[in-house]
Amino acid sequence: MSTEAPRIPERDALLKAVAEIGPLIEANAARSEELRHLPPESVEALDAADLFSFIRPREVGGFEADPVTQHEVIEALAYFDPSAAWCAFIGAGSSAFAAAMVPDDGFDEIRSSQPAGSPWPRCAGSPSPTGRAEPVDGGYRLSGRWGWASGIQHSDWVFAGGAILKDGEPEMTPIGIPNAKVMVMPKSDLVVEDTWHTAGLRGTGSTHFSCDGVFVPEHRTLPFPFPVAHRGGELFRLPLLGFFGPAFSGFPQGVGRRAIDDILAFAVSKQRVGQTTTVADRGAFRHDTGVADGRLRSAGTLVRHELEQLWHRLHSGTDASALDSARLLQSFTNNAQAAAEVTEYAYRYAGGDAVFTTNPFQRYLRDLKVASQHILVGDHNHEAVGTALLAAGGG
Repeated sequence: MSTEAPRIPERDALLKAVAEIGPLIEANAARSEELRHLPPESVEALDAADLFSFIRPREVGGFEADPVTQHEVIEALAYFDPSAAWCAFIGAGSSAFAAAMVPDDGFDEIRSSQPAGSPWPRCAGSPSPTGRAEPVDGGYRLSGRWGWASGIQHSDWVFAGGAILKDGEPEMTPIGIPNAKVMVMPKSDLVVEDTWHTAGLRGTGSTHFSCDGVFVPEHRTLPFPFPVAHRGGELFRLPLLGFFGPAFSGFPQGVGRRAIDDILAFAVSKQRVGQTTTVADRGAFRHDTGVADGRLRSAGTLVRHELEQLWHRLHSGTDASALDSARLLQSFTNNAQAAAEVTEYAYRYAGGDAVFTTNPFQRYLRDLKVASQHILVGDHNHEAVGTALLAAGGG
């Protein structure tokens, strides 16, 4: 693959901005857990650092960050606070997705709703077509309930998927799936529910929302699951699910690295009851530290390699093979599983200190366990690689 696929020029400035706001984001982590969403100070810091806009098309005030830069930025932010990083990658991706995909009339309507100096709103949503969209003159009446709306508390516009009804039932396509659309609405049209009481990622506010018969004009709807980009470059050729993958892939690396660094600092002074040496003096700890570090670094190397291959394919116009796609998704799964193992190791060696909610090791563990339930992650992705290898007769 010789086609040039450059990194964005703003990469270093973005990483510098993360480092600058990191202490504030980290200081607010406990408060985010208590609120079950990000506090205003964290939202404002993320906004000022362009972390809600860095994936958006350049013509809509963004940087169109390449996949590896997305990975690196979210990795750096997750080191300070997993919930803030989660909201940043979901918020940046959602904002970029809507800005690129909404038809021109809908784009103009949404953009005109913004205050002076703000080119595009913060967005959240759930594209899964669990809603019911009744066709009416000029658009649809949407009803339903959706979950996993990370960052909806600090967003102004929301998108939601709806199956289009025919004679009161979802209309099916020739390939056996519902004929569906993603519909973009102001948050004021929706009811934001208080359901986000979870084991981990408590500060993300990934709660449910609902509506009953809200009118959505045709010009604020997108085909699902294959929307067509009206703005932006190669990045916006990615399918809907894969579009969020590059930024997501940085999240496990940041949390896992922080867990290793923190347990190293903890272990040099921690003595178990009845022992005269520290945890760091134990051969078992040193062995397991080496294994954890190698596991995390190798998973990160693999996922960044796959992201680079993806970026080259997008620039060259090369379609991904079944094996290419399977290996990319497998790298996301391997990465999340490696980081979850690392947080288990750190929690174990922290001993009884780790059980208290004020201790970071239990939070890293909880956050990675919840993140590992994301739709991009699962053992089926390993199976898909095996299936593709069998079909291709090898790699």
